[in-house]
Amino acid sequence: MPNSSDRLEAAIERFCAHLSAENKAVGTVTAYRRDLRLVACVAESFQPGLCCQDVTPGLLDRALSSPEVLTTDSGARSPASVHRLKAAVRSFFTWTTDAGLTSENPARAVRMKRLAQKPPVFLTASEKKALLKEVKGRTGFAGMRDRVMIEVLLGTGIRIGELEALDIDDIDLDAKHLRVRAKGNVVQVKFIKTDLRILLKRYLKERSRQSTAPCSALFLSNRGTRLCQRQIANRIALWLKKAGIEKNLTPHGLRHTFATHLYGATSDLLVVQRALGHRDISTTQIYTHLVDGQLEDALERL
Repeated sequence: MPNSSDRLEAAIERFCAHLSAENKAVGTVTAYRRDLRLVACVAESFQPGLCCQDVTPGLLDRALSSPEVLTTDSGARSPASVHRLKAAVRSFFTWTTDAGLTSENPARAVRMKRLAQKPPVFLTASEKKALLKEVKGRTGFAGMRDRVMIEVLLGTGIRIGELEALDIDDIDLDAKHLRVRAKGNVVQVKFIKTDLRILLKRYLKERSRQSTAPCSALFLSNRGTRLCQRQIANRIALWLKKAGIEKNLTPHGLRHTFATHLYGATSDLLVVQRALGHRDISTTQIYTHLVDGQLEDALERL
């Protein structure tokens, strides 16, 4: 009789623990667990009491092409969702094979279509100028806090989650850097340019006057607690609206803005890759297409 650890559900939990130990992002681990449990549930409906060793390429293909996997309550599963699900299956069964839970990899025949990459939404130079002009013209601590948040995002390219997690101690003005905990809990150091250092110095002084609450967060809510990502997103949306920018721009769009303008200024993809902290330069490649598109538009207007 197969060991209980060979059962799919137990193996999935072991695999997710393995991903966490490798510092994979929490969101990635959560999504993989959800996707793998769905595939396992469908496969077990075809073959009750299924163990890892019992999974065959045919059974896996049957599960992956089932309506339960390809549709959700709101309709057909998106290509990106299907792509991620298949990636989870391939990664999981590569691991089970390496761990000796399967003698052969049943996911070896799973094919993944290359997804069409959507161009990211970002601010043009004039839109960026309008946003900064709007937020600079406001008084009061909340306005100053919001300006610093926006300028940090535009000046460093960090993610909104990294911004949320910033503590006062993460800012080192003398060393000209801030420290962030990036994806996979990897610590990265970001350079702070001169005008942003001056702004941060003013903000830190004002923050010390405004709050005596024992909170280490760099950015505080009106209640003296750490601003959450939703609150930050709402504030950014407010300022975009005030600046008359009607684009459907998420906070991540400010990271795209930073990268696009940095590439436009340097024409050096390696510099952008280092600034963003991308492991693979292919992830950074999209910004070359964006700037090339701007060049084409400019040439058309000659």
